[in-house]
Amino acid sequence: MHFTGRPPAPPLRASGLTRPIGEETVCGDGFVIAQSGPVTTVLVSDGLGHGLIAAQATQRAAELFRAVRDLEPAEIVARLHAGMKATRGGAVAVARVEPGQVSYAGLGNVSGWITHAEGRQGMVSVPGIAGHQGGRLRQYTYDLPSYATVVLHTDGLTERWDPSLLPGLFSRTPAVIAAGLMREAGSRRDDACVVTVRPDRQRDRAGGEPKSDGQG
Repeated sequence: MHFTGRPPAPPLRASGLTRPIGEETVCGDGFVIAQSGPVTTVLVSDGLGHGLIAAQATQRAAELFRAVRDLEPAEIVARLHAGMKATRGGAVAVARVEPGQVSYAGLGNVSGWITHAEGRQGMVSVPGIAGHQGGRLRQYTYDLPSYATVVLHTDGLTERWDPSLLPGLFSRTPAVIAAGLMREAGSRRDDACVVTVRPDRQRDRAGGEPKSDGQG
């Protein structure tokens, strides 16, 4: 919920939330959302393990992201990989959402999805641990219909959620979608983070097949 004066604020395009494991007070998962005009760039980080040391890895990822957020997603992930060597490391993913498309790069097991009411399409990350090990990074660009929602989440949410079994959820605001997914798929046995992003609805390009930019 948010409150504004008049005229009303434009609709929020992105939102997210985190939840620590069990009774832990510090979450090792986190996110950063950066907006520039119609473009939204998102980082999701899952620090290895949980608690303070995992949170420190994610904090480092967030600091690095803020400094290089205007680069291409694969280059951002490469900078995170190089800059997290002094931390425990973790899984990271960066998505850049703009009208008609989403560019995506990930290292480790952060999940990225293009979703709508009838289903979802996965986006590709490469195996590894940011700061410690990883293969050649790649960036993929996917067509993004204006009615779709981009979802990124850590493995604190299972991948078993199904948009078709959550009627009406993906017509709600990004914050409500994130909370709904956390409720449906979140685990109390791990830190959890979920972020949802909608494109700025200026134009629509149908489809959803990936196009590899081959960066890394």
